[in-house]
Amino acid sequence: ELPDEGIDTAATRTPIHRIMGTALATVEQHESLRDVAAELTANDIGAVMVSSPVGPVGIVSERDIVAVAATGADLDREQVKTVMTVDLVTAEATESIAAVGRLMVQSGGRHVRSEERRVG
Repeated sequence: ELPDEGIDTAATRTPIHRIMGTALATVEQHESLRDVAAELTANDIGAVMVSSPVGPVGIVSERDIVAVAATGADLDREQVKTVMTVDLVTAEATESIAAVGRLMVQSGGRHVRSEERRVG
C-alpha cells in the first residue's frame, strides 16, 4: 500500500464521480483501429470501452493504437480485439480520487472503469 503523506486532503475526500466525464465512448471488438482513432479524436478522449452483448470486455487507448502504428501495421485492417486490454480495473463512482489513484498505481493501469450505482 502506498503512503498517504503528500496526498492532497481534498483528493482523499472527493469522490471520482465529481471529475468523471458524462458520456462513455464505446466501440466493438471487430472495428478497425483507424475507426477507434477517429472516435478518440472526435470526442477528444484517450480511451474507449470495448462493448459486447454481455457488457464491457476491454479497453483500447491511444497508446495502444500508437504502438500498432509504430510497427507499420495497417490501421484499417487491425481490429480492436487484437490490441484491447481485457483486465479491466474497476472502481465505484463514490470512491475517493486518492483511493482510485492508489488502485491505478497498484494495478499498473492508466484507465479505470467506473459506473455510478443508482439505488431505488
